[in-house]
Amino acid sequence: MRQVINESKQLNEHIRASEEYRTYLRTKQALLENEELSRHLQEFRAKNYELQNRQGVNPYDEMIELTREYDELLHNSVVSDFLQAEQQICKLLQRVFDSIAEGLEFDYINE
Repeated sequence: MRQVINESKQLNEHIRASEEYRTYLRTKQALLENEELSRHLQEFRAKNYELQNRQGVNPYDEMIELTREYDELLHNSVVSDFLQAEQQICKLLQRVFDSIAEGLEFDYINE
């Protein structure tokens, strides 16, 4: 078990050294330097989360309206760069998790 933990710490170091992670940190910092942009993005995310998690409701029209409402924000280069970088680090982590779980006889659902 100790070896698995030690190797996971090494993997963590490799991820932190990756271009994807460094880009994520750089774009996150740029976003945080603009409090208004950061606040608006958090508002958008909260509303988006709420819409996506409503039980038994098809939020299609509301999602379109939300996207329209925040169109200017979502097209801001600082926000856009951050969201793209965030998506890239999430994809990297998903590939890592998939690789770890590959070949294991474990009820792991990959969606």
